[in-house]
Amino acid sequence: MRIREAISIAVGALGTTVLTVTAPAAAPGAAAVPPPPPPRNQLTIDDTGRIAPDGTITLTGTYRCRLPGGLPDGTVLVAANVIQGGHAQGIGGSRATCDGRRHPWRNTARPYRPAFRPGPARADGTLMQFRKNKSGLLLPHFLAVAPEHDVVLVTRP
Repeated sequence: MRIREAISIAVGALGTTVLTVTAPAAAPGAAAVPPPPPPRNQLTIDDTGRIAPDGTITLTGTYRCRLPGGLPDGTVLVAANVIQGGHAQGIGGSRATCDGRRHPWRNTARPYRPAFRPGPARADGTLMQFRKNKSGLLLPHFLAVAPEHDVVLVTRP
């Protein structure tokens, strides 16, 4: 039996079991395999947000985006939300530049309800581009999402 046939039979016998093959370590001085490129679009939210005495909340983070070739830039925004004690609030929307480089963002808003306090909270965000559809309506196209995660709101110094 040939090696190729034996491998085919062995893989078939595994069924849904995952086969893991470990490559031998590279010899000293050998060229290392470069890491994969970062995702085209990314959005992060910092673990600490700020809350002012008047209730104004500031969330920050970073983004990176590159629009698919041939598409006009359109307006790209970073939108963020904060959730605490059963209340959710959008915290601004800042304009983004999609040039493939990492950029900081900062959104500030004063919630219409004074329900937010310093302490544990949750936040999420989206990086979206507004483009016209065939009918000429501007619709959001989501480029990246920062899933809801724990943050801490601290009093602004």
